[in-house]
Amino acid sequence: MSLGRRRVAGLILAGGASQRMGRAKALLEFEGRPFVGIGVELLRQAGCAWVLVVDGAHPLDPHAGAIAGAELVHNHRWQLGPLSSLQCGLARALELEPLLDAVLVHHVERPRVRPQTVSALLASAAAEPDCVWQPSHAGRSGHPLLWPRALFQALASLDPRHETARTLIRGAASGQRRKLEVDDEGVLDNIDTPDQLARLSSPATDL
Repeated sequence: MSLGRRRVAGLILAGGASQRMGRAKALLEFEGRPFVGIGVELLRQAGCAWVLVVDGAHPLDPHAGAIAGAELVHNHRWQLGPLSSLQCGLARALELEPLLDAVLVHHVERPRVRPQTVSALLASAAAEPDCVWQPSHAGRSGHPLLWPRALFQALASLDPRHETARTLIRGAASGQRRKLEVDDEGVLDNIDTPDQLARLSSPATDL
């Protein structure tokens, strides 16, 4: 299913070594479900025509139920960081659909993002389709980000050895950056440590 006539792919980045956590973040659980499964369902429900999970340091089982409905893509350059996983997923998404309009990039360590937030980002992008859309909460920038086709080449051209996606949105594409304020503190999550995982279910905790 596509969003109207817009062809949107969802990318779940799960390639990191998770050194601070000590185990694969994709397989951590929130409310009895693995992070990666929550992400796949989130993007599928939002209407992404394709959902791709990009693994790396911790290869996932392509037959695992948690990633049912998604395509697993392995990033052989995962040591270069999240940008390399984004580039890997984007390349595969364009192989699946050369006329792709946008990619929604979700980091696996953010399991509390609400479906309504993703839907709002997609709706906003329909009005300004050449912009990068980013959620914010209480004035703080969050994730996931919706990247337009207009910036695919610029993203692919970044050097992950010393650049990140922020290089683009804070530099050459700063004029195309749009923020959408949402009532969703989950967009600020970044579950990197066992302590943060233990506190995840506490709504009063600032993660």
